[in-house]
Amino acid sequence: MSGNHEAALKVFDRVLSQDPSHVLALSAKGSSLTSLGRPREALKCFERAIDLDPETAEHYRNAALCQLELDEPESARSLLEEALQLNTELAWREATAVEIANLGEALLTESGKHRTRGIGLTGKARYRHARHVLEMALELYPALTEAARSLADVWAHLGDTEKRDQYTQLAGRLLRASAG
Repeated sequence: MSGNHEAALKVFDRVLSQDPSHVLALSAKGSSLTSLGRPREALKCFERAIDLDPETAEHYRNAALCQLELDEPESARSLLEEALQLNTELAWREATAVEIANLGEALLTESGKHRTRGIGLTGKARYRHARHVLEMALELYPALTEAARSLADVWAHLGDTEKRDQYTQLAGRLLRASAG
């Protein structure tokens, strides 16, 4: 799979060498870099896409996801706020929250021996990073049962049983609400 992204990067670089303002190539290159676990490089592509096309919410969302991967939640928050002003659809908000929650869950399931999404966090730092990401997902869309469950797991690993119980109860309420 990474071979396809590497090949795509070459194509995007060729397009961008001829037209440095090609927003679709910038965005696609950023997406490929993200898939390859290179969020810092991807962020530069999305920031340039924002400069060239400031009315497209996806550029802000993609840049925010990179900021989250780099454990920069405050920078991500401002980008997400801009994205949500540009695209106010509830379904888009929910999809963005799910994508953020998936990132948080990936942070939880990666082995401590592996680099965490390109920034090299292990142990408690990895759980704190996942916490920031999952909390942002719940802020965006408070009905995400899986994010609440994952936050309970995070707090268990961080040793805060009160917060663990709080998120376990929240996940239970959300599950009952979605079933009923």
